[in-house]
Amino acid sequence: MRWDIGSALPQIHLESDAAKDRWTVHRDLLGSGATARDFVVEIETDSTAQLRFGDGVSGMRPVTGTQFTAFYRVGNGTRGNVGADSIAHVAASVVAGIDHVRNPLPAIGGVDLETAEDVRRFAPVAFRTQERAVTAEDYATMAERHPQIQQAAATFRWTGSWRTVFVTVDPFTSKNPDAPFDPELPVQLERYRMAGHDLEIDTPRFIPVEIAMQVCAKRDYFRADVKRALLELFSSRVLPDGRRGVFHADNFTFGQPIYLSVLYAAAYSVEGVDSVKITVFRRQGTPDPKPLATGVLTFGRLEIARLENSASFPDHGVFRLDVSGGK
Repeated sequence: MRWDIGSALPQIHLESDAAKDRWTVHRDLLGSGATARDFVVEIETDSTAQLRFGDGVSGMRPVTGTQFTAFYRVGNGTRGNVGADSIAHVAASVVAGIDHVRNPLPAIGGVDLETAEDVRRFAPVAFRTQERAVTAEDYATMAERHPQIQQAAATFRWTGSWRTVFVTVDPFTSKNPDAPFDPELPVQLERYRMAGHDLEIDTPRFIPVEIAMQVCAKRDYFRADVKRALLELFSSRVLPDGRRGVFHADNFTFGQPIYLSVLYAAAYSVEGVDSVKITVFRRQGTPDPKPLATGVLTFGRLEIARLENSASFPDHGVFRLDVSGGK
């Protein structure tokens, strides 16, 4: 068999002549089970190809004497990327029923086989992409490749029998943070897990925040309008103009502090606000005057601030607003 076109995964499948079982091509057999009818195509530099089957552990071992029929596609490499309306004839032994041929669109996708020199040039770059997890930072980096995760943190703990790495993940708001996480994440991390490490997916510790703000509206503005604008700005929703509210969940992640100066700046940005005073600034249910005095509310390494100001979830943070003045 000769291969005329280079491809990351050749277009080929096999059928055994006896049982008509279909065998599927894969990049490797590391993830194939003992009964998986998988095989690998190994293409040499002279474009010839060899088929490699499993050993009965990683991929099924074919029965001795089994005959296969190969169904595959070959191409012409970049030479096959012909322009539009450049094909006008068909070369076939049977042409009955064919009136004429043409290609209204240009052909694309043809790729030449990589040469040995190409491999020597590009292989070192490929190895710069880390594909293993040894340190806690490695596990966090691998977890952040998941599309649902905003940020991750990993911690090694001795659980009595072996070391366990707890990967704490901060999901985007499209994912309910209180719901069990996507089962694909442990599967994704398993391929990077170091032997001897157990793996557990953990949720962050969300810390509800309590804030009370007193605002004086300007003389020519209605108090109700100013209050409505402030409540919208200091919400956990996405605003009509596409901006996030100050307390939107994706604005906060592990250990990120909240500064009084940021809250004051946001409040003064609302039209009609004359003066602002924050009287309560603390963790919900914790009468600690230090954050208000120092101007910063800090959180631990695996803690994330939460303020939803929801009547349905009063333990998810509270924002109290008192507006005076105006009309």
